[in-house]
Amino acid sequence: MRERRGVRGKADRPEASVTSDGAEPEAPHTSRNVLYVDDDPQQLRVVQKLLAREADQVHVALDPHRALEMIESTEFALFIADFRMPGMDGIRFLERVATVQPDARRILISGHASFDTAIRAINRAGIFRLLTKPWSGPDFRSSVRQALLQYRYVRENQAFAARLDDANSRLRDMNRRLDAMVGERTSALLLSLCSALDLRDTETQWHSRRVALYARRLAVEAGLSPYEQIDVERGALLHDIGKIGVPDAILLKPGKLTEEEWVRMRTHCDLGARILAGIPFLDDARLLVRQHHERWDGKGYSRGLRGGQICIGARIFAVIDAYDAITSDRPYRPAADHDAAVAEIAKNRGTQFDPTIVNAFLRIPRADLEEIRRMAQQADDVPEG
Repeated sequence: MRERRGVRGKADRPEASVTSDGAEPEAPHTSRNVLYVDDDPQQLRVVQKLLAREADQVHVALDPHRALEMIESTEFALFIADFRMPGMDGIRFLERVATVQPDARRILISGHASFDTAIRAINRAGIFRLLTKPWSGPDFRSSVRQALLQYRYVRENQAFAARLDDANSRLRDMNRRLDAMVGERTSALLLSLCSALDLRDTETQWHSRRVALYARRLAVEAGLSPYEQIDVERGALLHDIGKIGVPDAILLKPGKLTEEEWVRMRTHCDLGARILAGIPFLDDARLLVRQHHERWDGKGYSRGLRGGQICIGARIFAVIDAYDAITSDRPYRPAADHDAAVAEIAKNRGTQFDPTIVNAFLRIPRADLEEIRRMAQQADDVPEG
């Protein structure tokens, strides 16, 4: 027998309220629409009247198939369905709506609420509550009120999570911008330091700036990631920073260095790495500084590394350093042209240089390298203020 009474009276008033009409305060833009499905028209009218003050709108449907059409255009906070209906039972209906509006709460009403029915409803439809007939008005309204409140909390949590994710995203963007700003200012400081070093060693004036730009271009050609490209550029810029610790008598000596002086000169790789120690964002660049005089065949210094033991940045730098040295004027010889430098590098592929890196270097158009040299020269020509 279907419930007909218990829809009015003092017992039907909300047990707790904070607003004048007894409704729980709702978050803005949170749906409180209810859809009730039952094949009994009179029962639909009773429920519509019973829930008039609990929901924004109470939609009803005699046919579960018609109800499925309704959910395509309306957001519902709660679905209520009778268990026994022709064509589709309430569990199947609630199971279907759960796939379309999964956040909505679901209540099943049954006059035959066996344990098996409850298990099926929970497992298949994820129901919020199972009500048995005959139900009382207060219990029914209380269940609906709790379901709507739970739906509100779910949506508020989702909105809060979305705002939190957005805030985290904006914080990550801000951190990236700050990192970029710090990186730019640090790079400018490093460039000034390296320019001072180049001025000290007049034989290789502006060498650090050029090889940094060359190395970045070769890193791109070799397929390194943007972050790796930056590390290579910084390492190339800083490769001779250890020469700060080399006495002028050795660094600026016009003649041939003695064996003892060469030993001292070669310490600049390790000294440069020690200078950069403790600066986390320069860790990879620091490795290039330490290894920039290693050779592919193991005959370099300061550790005699060979092949893949040498970091990719140092292998790139070895090719670039040779190219810049060959195409730059020296007191003891004039600069050679691009073709001569390329031929010399190709000849030493597999001995002094990593063959794969040499192949990548040979793919770089001559115009690109000439443009880099021109850009470096323009920077050098800026008049003093």
